[in-house]
Amino acid sequence: MDLSANCNPLGPPDVLQRRWGELFSYVALYPPLDPLFASQYIGRMYNLPEATILPCNGATQGIYLLARCLPGKTVALVEPSFGEYRVAFTLAGKLVISWSVFPKRSLGDPKEVDVVVFGNPGNPLGDTEALDLYFSARRRKLSTIFVVDEAFQEFMGEATSLTGMVFEDRNLYVVRSLTKYFALPGLRGGFLVAHPENILRLAEYLEPWSVNAILIRALEILAEEDLTPFREATELWLREEKAFLEEAFRAFPFLSFYPSWVNFYTLWVTGNGNGRELLSFLEERGIFVRSLADFVGLDERFFRIAVRTREENLRFLEVVEEYGRRTGAHPWGSPKR
Repeated sequence: MDLSANCNPLGPPDVLQRRWGELFSYVALYPPLDPLFASQYIGRMYNLPEATILPCNGATQGIYLLARCLPGKTVALVEPSFGEYRVAFTLAGKLVISWSVFPKRSLGDPKEVDVVVFGNPGNPLGDTEALDLYFSARRRKLSTIFVVDEAFQEFMGEATSLTGMVFEDRNLYVVRSLTKYFALPGLRGGFLVAHPENILRLAEYLEPWSVNAILIRALEILAEEDLTPFREATELWLREEKAFLEEAFRAFPFLSFYPSWVNFYTLWVTGNGNGRELLSFLEERGIFVRSLADFVGLDERFFRIAVRTREENLRFLEVVEEYGRRTGAHPWGSPKR
């Protein structure tokens, strides 16, 4: 049972399952050479202007593209954060520095750097703690470039998204993913949202055939579909399972959790507990979580789990309870079904 991958456990929208057979013929076809061809479908799915969208081979390609193309020498990462940003900007020859929101809050001044990168919501915390950095910088009329990762934005609705700001802010770049919410990691879908002039400039540096033919056809199908039932089912599942998990987490005196807004949680072993021992115990019982020991500011006590189905969530909680009993860190009660 893999709780390290935080995709929607409901799977892709039903329409793709029903029409999957017709996608096979696209295996033998080259996709359109121009990746902007797919912008029309993403725009309809997200109610965004087509000219502000650059489709990519997953959000990761967009990250590396921005690292290569954005000007400036100094990049501040609001951490803990997705590790590819540090790798991408370092490979691009940038000086990467860390600003922290957890476990200690230590944010710098955007005026002192060329680029600021943060998650909205952040990964692995599922927080929106760094949003004020952006709005504060713009109130001060700073021209600092902001790269905002919104790979999980759909799970909390679009109210906090910055995609609507790109027409008025040419120094804003938003990274989005089709992997998480729509559960399409195998098709490698993602996109950037930015001012239309920035999109045209970035497209010149994107590798040919970055968006595959099957993904383009899948996006066309999704753009034609009323996705309201899918969105409502996802919202209901997430609301119920988060409430269930948070109640259960509070019953374990040897664990703490960060109050995430989305479909994953950062947890950590408290007191003198051994995080490596807990993760090994979980793995022995076939449960895989994401160790956060390699995230800046965190250590072996910290790990991330995805919110899954009730059956999977129960299984995780039962094994954690078993660990507590065996080690003497007894929880106050068993998870309720």
